[in-house]
Amino acid sequence: MESHIINIVRFATCITIFVVCIILMFKADDNNLMRRLSAAFGVIFIFFNKRIGIMVYLFIGSAIETFIATAGVGFVLVLVVVIMLLPVLAVFRWLVH
Repeated sequence: MESHIINIVRFATCITIFVVCIILMFKADDNNLMRRLSAAFGVIFIFFNKRIGIMVYLFIGSAIETFIATAGVGFVLVLVVVIMLLPVLAVFRWLVH
């Protein structure tokens, strides 16, 4: 499963860089330096494509894991507050009635 996600990210990186470089080359008009820089950055991003895919996969995984851990801690805190209030409410009800 992880290799599929990494491959999807790598494909998206290739397509995105390809489109951005083409747009920059058209906008550069006669600016040779801008065309060369966009081509160089495109080559660099495509060369490091596998590492970018792995880093994005790890980032997505750690973000999901952080969200789940935060939700679990929040659930436990709410549960603790409810459990702590039950005896207090029981004593209050016993004293009132």
